[in-house]
Amino acid sequence: MKAAVIFSLVSLALGSVVEKRACAGNNCNRQVTGTRDGLLPITSRQADCSSFMQATVTPSPTTVTVTVTAAPARLRRNGEIANRQVTALPTLIPAYASSCGDSAAYSSACSCWGITAVTTTAPKPTVTVTTTVDYCEGELVNVSFDVEMESLRG
Repeated sequence: MKAAVIFSLVSLALGSVVEKRACAGNNCNRQVTGTRDGLLPITSRQADCSSFMQATVTPSPTTVTVTVTAAPARLRRNGEIANRQVTALPTLIPAYASSCGDSAAYSSACSCWGITAVTTTAPKPTVTVTTTVDYCEGELVNVSFDVEMESLRG
């Protein structure tokens, strides 16, 4: 009898070591990783988690300036736009995960499956700026006049 009790206690102790849970048993985790009837298929929920855990970084663009000479035109000035790097982070939590209060909770539930965040860097875009240089017919360039100082005092 003593052996049976000792064996039961040892098996309970070993079972708790083997089944150590890293994820809390909250409703958010149950909705995302649960197996009860009525939930979306696990593969669909895992795909949602994988999509949610992806971030895309778009680097600021490289600017190339092209100069073109053309006939005079009306001058139009627009304010310059500063080029900045953009990071797109997913924020939409699926409707079935309504117990997840924010994106951090949903992300934590996804990580219970071992799905980790992935950052993708998009190719660096190139922006071409065309500068138009006007020319004027008959414009005098580098013309100098010789004037006698005596005739000006006169």
